[in-house]
Amino acid sequence: MRRRHWLGSAAAIAISATVRAQPHAEERLQRIDDLRALAAEITRLGVPLLVLFSTPGCPYCLEVRRNYLAPRAADPAATVLICEVEVTSTRTLTDLDGGRISERSFAERHGVRAVPVVTLFDDRLRPLGTSLVGLDRSGFYESYLQAAIDTARQRLRGTR
Repeated sequence: MRRRHWLGSAAAIAISATVRAQPHAEERLQRIDDLRALAAEITRLGVPLLVLFSTPGCPYCLEVRRNYLAPRAADPAATVLICEVEVTSTRTLTDLDGGRISERSFAERHGVRAVPVVTLFDDRLRPLGTSLVGLDRSGFYESYLQAAIDTARQRLRGTR
């Protein structure tokens, strides 16, 4: 059975044209197709974009995706848009300038060298704080993630 986890009820319909649903939500979050359309949604909804940078088979990426991000992506009251970028992928997406860029190039542009990395962005795809790199094994990852989301939302409101 195919299941889709959307980013929130308001965002679900609007974002469907900018991200591609994946067959197994626990294996992948939404993938980005068009950064221009996604940037417009960030502006319209007034929420940041959270991107999980990952690689296939990474157990830490799977844990972050499954335990922390997929539940948020499925929450209709989500306060962020959530997508995933595979840092080794040559799959292309439409860049902000209308050109084509691979997921790998997008990750390189943002300095991703290890995974998992969670970065929150504004509508110009500028980071809204420090990225979360790796996975905290001491049990505080949820707190770090929520603090990063809260900071990003405050910074995004401050830029309007």
